[in-house]
Amino acid sequence: MAEIVNDDIVKWDLVDIVLILSLTFGLTSLCFWGLEWIIDLFFQFDYLRLIKPLLLNLIQALLLAGITLFLVLNKYGVSLKEFGLKNENFVTNLKYGALSGTIICLIIVILNNFLYGLVFNLFGVEAPAQQVVYNLLNSQNILIFLVQSAIIIIIAPITEEIFFRGFLYPYCKSKFGKSKGLILNGALFGLAHFSLWVFLPTFLGGVILAWLYDKTNSLYSSIIAHGVWNLLVVIVIYIVWYLDVI
Repeated sequence: MAEIVNDDIVKWDLVDIVLILSLTFGLTSLCFWGLEWIIDLFFQFDYLRLIKPLLLNLIQALLLAGITLFLVLNKYGVSLKEFGLKNENFVTNLKYGALSGTIICLIIVILNNFLYGLVFNLFGVEAPAQQVVYNLLNSQNILIFLVQSAIIIIIAPITEEIFFRGFLYPYCKSKFGKSKGLILNGALFGLAHFSLWVFLPTFLGGVILAWLYDKTNSLYSSIIAHGVWNLLVVIVIYIVWYLDVI
C-alpha cells in the first residue's frame, strides 16, 4: 500500500472522525463519574481527589490514540508503518523534530506575550492561564508535578499526533488539498484546546506540526517536535513554580 500522507490515500471519512471523538469523550465521561463515585464512597481517599485530573487526562489521551489505532489497524487494515509510525531515518526525524519544536515554542512565547500585553493595554483584561499551566503551577507536591509533566511531555505528544496528524491531517489534505488541509488541521488543533486565548498560538503550532509530518512522512518527527515544545514550556513553568522565580 502507498504511503498515506504523501499519496493522499485515505480510507477513513468524517463518520470515523466523529466516532473516535464521541467514543473518547463518552468513555472519558464515564470514567469521570466512576471516579466521582469511588471518591464519594471512599471519602477518606483524599489523595485520589488530588490525582483525579491526572487520571482523567491520561485516560482521555490513551483513549484518543487507542481508538484511532484500533480503527486504522482493524477496520482499514493499514499498518503502523503505512500510517506514519516509521523511523527509517532517526537522525533526520530527531533533527527536524527538535528544531521545529524549539521554533514552535519560541513563536508561541513571543506571540502569547504580545497578544496578552495588547489585550491588557487595550481592554484592561488579564488573560487566564491555560488549564494545563494552571494545573502545573498548582501542583501539590513534586511527585504530582513530575507525573503531570510526563503526561504533557511524553503521553500527550504521542497520542495527539496519532490523531491530529496521523489520522485527521491526511483526511483534511485529501479533501481540501495540502495548503487548506494544513490550515484546517491547525484550526481544529487550536479549537481542541478549548481556549480563545491560546487558539492562535496552538493553531500555528498545529500547522507547523502537520507541515513537518508531511515533509518527513513520519509521525516520529512531529511527535518529537510536540514533545520538545511541551518540554520547554514545562521547564519554564518548573522554574516559576518550584524555584519561585516570580
